[in-house]
Amino acid sequence: MNGRPPDDGPERTGVSRWQYRAATADGSAVTGEIAAPTEREAIDALRRRALWVTDLTPADAGRAPAVRRAAGASSGETGGEIGGATGAAASGAPSLSRVWSRWAGSDDAALAVVVRAIATLLAAGVPLERALGYATQEASNPAMRLGFDAVQDAVRRGEALSTAMSRQSVFPPVFTPLVAAGEASGTLAVSLALLADHLERREALRARVRAALVYPVILGLASMVGIVVILLVVVPRFAALISDGGGVLPLSTRALIAVSTLVTQWWWMLGLGAVGITMAAQWMLRDVAARRALDERLLHWPLVGALARLRVAAGYTGTLAIGLRAGVPLLSAMALARGTVRNRFLHAALADAEIRVQTGATLSSAVAGLLPPLAERLLDAGEASGDLAGMAARAAEAADGAFQRTVNQAVTLIEPAMILGFGGIVGFVALALLQAIYGLNASVL
Repeated sequence: MNGRPPDDGPERTGVSRWQYRAATADGSAVTGEIAAPTEREAIDALRRRALWVTDLTPADAGRAPAVRRAAGASSGETGGEIGGATGAAASGAPSLSRVWSRWAGSDDAALAVVVRAIATLLAAGVPLERALGYATQEASNPAMRLGFDAVQDAVRRGEALSTAMSRQSVFPPVFTPLVAAGEASGTLAVSLALLADHLERREALRARVRAALVYPVILGLASMVGIVVILLVVVPRFAALISDGGGVLPLSTRALIAVSTLVTQWWWMLGLGAVGITMAAQWMLRDVAARRALDERLLHWPLVGALARLRVAAGYTGTLAIGLRAGVPLLSAMALARGTVRNRFLHAALADAEIRVQTGATLSSAVAGLLPPLAERLLDAGEASGDLAGMAARAAEAADGAFQRTVNQAVTLIEPAMILGFGGIVGFVALALLQAIYGLNASVL
């Protein structure tokens, strides 16, 4: 075993080194080398690390063919083992319309409809290529239509569905490994139905949050417009009238005029300050250590920390349930679920939890202190009863409900606070102006 591939290629018995490109559970791309006797064993070893191979090449490029696409094998067996990066495959920043579509949930809702239709057609015995043809016709936006059209062409050429989806950014990162698991186990229709359920639940939660935030957002915008009109129009005109009358202005009036002058004459300084703050925030978000420290502090903030943990719990346990129901092994399902966690501190802590599970710890003990107590108890009950997928799904539903209730409670408190705040500002402006008018009248008399 000298680590060099035999003369007749890397498929013979012996340890060879393979260079790979793969996708993690959260859709990001990684590269590296791995030692394995055969290409298939190298892929299996990477899958145990929760990596889905997109390219696999013998390290000794002089003895082997150029680049071997691990995802390009024509056999369904190899295609079922391999996934790839999804969202990371797209290049360039998303457009404003794309960002709005994601926030509004229209992408998730439309994709869920098409994916569920494909699952229904497959369950009815319709061939995959024809089912994808239906998706191409029924996709509601051009980007999705092009994505399904490219997937259909790839499947027609003999590629696995998971491999074809891995190259299209319209499919969330969770699609590739779950579809690959469905292909490997012969339950592709079930996996697609689970993905449709996942998209529908995510869109439903987003819709409830949007509905709860509509009135506070409108109230906030109206308050901002009113304050700007007061500072830019009302106060300057009163200031001109008051200055003609002479006399000493009250402290409240002088403060109001100073604020109005700052906004009307020194607005460019405010703009520069906003640009500086934005650049500093972007630098902090790019610094991994600073972002992780900020995410850790956010977990201890009142209300914000509770909402962050509930959101993480809902995404993590929901994706874990989908993975387990689709036949993904526990460690791979944990890595897949970790891909939904955007909090850097919890993301790293959940990666450590996977190591503890790999060494023999239970899932509930490994994630202790990271998820809300109810989620931890439900996972513990699932391990004890042998229905971890079902209890993880219940934990996701409980976290979704708790998140919605917390948002509603926060909105209930925010609305009167905003009304009182705007009323206080208007009252201070009226008081400052009336004090100045009374002062001028007193000086004249």
